[in-house]
Amino acid sequence: AVVSTQSTGVPQDQEVAHEDFMKNVRKRDGGALYDNDVTPFGLGTTLDLLNSPVPVKVYQHEFEELGPGPDGKVTGTQAKKPMQDSKLPNTTLKRIWNLGDIDKDGKLDVREFAIIKHLMKLKLEGHELPVTVPKVWLESLDIDDADTRR
Repeated sequence: AVVSTQSTGVPQDQEVAHEDFMKNVRKRDGGALYDNDVTPFGLGTTLDLLNSPVPVKVYQHEFEELGPGPDGKVTGTQAKKPMQDSKLPNTTLKRIWNLGDIDKDGKLDVREFAIIKHLMKLKLEGHELPVTVPKVWLESLDIDDADTRR
């Protein structure tokens, strides 16, 4: 028995099955062909992470353990070991340092340290580093009120 084909050259019963399949795929939330995705792969979590505040408090204890000086900052030497512990390549760590040292003084306050740790976390999770520190990160940095060093 010969199955009739439409102008596409695909047997009609297979074409109908394909159309039904595609309708179901498009309905799946997060599917590769979901209608609201900007790309076939969705927006991904990188954009979400770059638009979310940096959780300074998460990194504050580690920063304080490094022994900041009277100016409330740690030196590059003090920050080097925890950065290298990430096992990220030195070229990546250099980019992260350049992004995180906001005031370019070669030292990190707790906010800058948090940005650096957050950038390292993003990179370790497979995300690309931003070209510049997102504005929302700079605007929303908060720490415990007890820490008055700046």
